[in-house]
Amino acid sequence: MVARERAGVSRRGAAAALPPKQWEMRAALRAVTRPADNNGRDFAKEIIIAAWALVEDDGALDFTVKQVIERAGVALQTFYRYFGNKDELLLAMFEESMRDGVPRVLVGRRTRDPVAHLRHLVTAPIVMKYDEQARRSLRWRGRERQRLLEFFPEAVEAVYEPYRAAVADAIVAVCEAGMGTCTRPDVDARLVLHLVQEMAHGVHGGGIDDPPRVVAERVWHMVWSSIAGDRPSPGGGARAR
Repeated sequence: MVARERAGVSRRGAAAALPPKQWEMRAALRAVTRPADNNGRDFAKEIIIAAWALVEDDGALDFTVKQVIERAGVALQTFYRYFGNKDELLLAMFEESMRDGVPRVLVGRRTRDPVAHLRHLVTAPIVMKYDEQARRSLRWRGRERQRLLEFFPEAVEAVYEPYRAAVADAIVAVCEAGMGTCTRPDVDARLVLHLVQEMAHGVHGGGIDDPPRVVAERVWHMVWSSIAGDRPSPGGGARAR
């Protein structure tokens, strides 16, 4: 039987079991209630959008809080109502980006084949198409992620929970279909997360010269070998050689 050690993972869908957003929890600690004069504006979301615009549209990879509030059209005290400093804003940016991106990956490959679904989750981030602007943003994201790990390791891990939860759910589905053996799907999913993350950054951000498809196939080979042992991957998903 499949071990039920998937903390926070639901078979009804990974998104349904996700914990509260970490940046919203941090903001709540700074203010019990939000001001009533917002006129329906979501200032926190506007600040996050403005920061991403600075990075992706303007190429301002080392933007300042002053640039963000000017781009968002909000006061400095409004910024600090939601974010204690720039690092907390960065964590919020990454968390929102991940929560928006994972559902698109899941919807992008509808299949009842659990192995095909897991394979898609493993390979899709590596073979995604990136233009030079997107590669620049990816390199910046990787640099900032490494820096933030030193000061906010748990918060950085929480950023990637949507992907980790989706992979854990997919591993369990494979095992329940009798296609693999898993005793620690949560641990396996976390290892997959870090492997895929590093390979995607290496392929598109620099450091790995092999084509994305080749790297993705080798990563899938490693993941499938661990879960399935000597079983071949069905549906044309044989191990890459």
